[in-house]
Amino acid sequence: MTKVLFVCTGNLCRSPMAEYLAREIARQKGIEVEVKSAGTWAVYGEPATEETIAVLQELGIDAKPHRSQPLDWDLLDWADLVLTMEEWHKRQILAKAPEANGKVFTLTEFVGEEGDVPDPYGTARHAYRQVRDQIHRLVEKALEKIASTTKR
Repeated sequence: MTKVLFVCTGNLCRSPMAEYLAREIARQKGIEVEVKSAGTWAVYGEPATEETIAVLQELGIDAKPHRSQPLDWDLLDWADLVLTMEEWHKRQILAKAPEANGKVFTLTEFVGEEGDVPDPYGTARHAYRQVRDQIHRLVEKALEKIASTTKR
């Protein structure tokens, strides 16, 4: 089973969206993955933002149990694959843990696309929906890629 860690800045918006969406998509498609999320500048124990919880709830996903956690060595060791929301998250991780090279990618890079996933923190709910929909599409592609490589 592939262990995937999604990383953003505060672990309040994008990476929790990716974690909860990945769990739901994997369940629906029968893809065996274990997922977690963390933030490069996160603190322990904060809930996801109200907007994150609301836009996931619109899809029937309950993210109220989420609590933020900072990225640490244990999480990096645990993960088979680390997918970041922005290039600078990737660079930050690799600067501190060069041995993780080869398992750290931006989410877009992993699925053959370019660009970062924008941070909706502090914006209106429609911006959160746009980010949720982008992450949903990217995570679905990532899980399909993971499933196709683990079936060989």
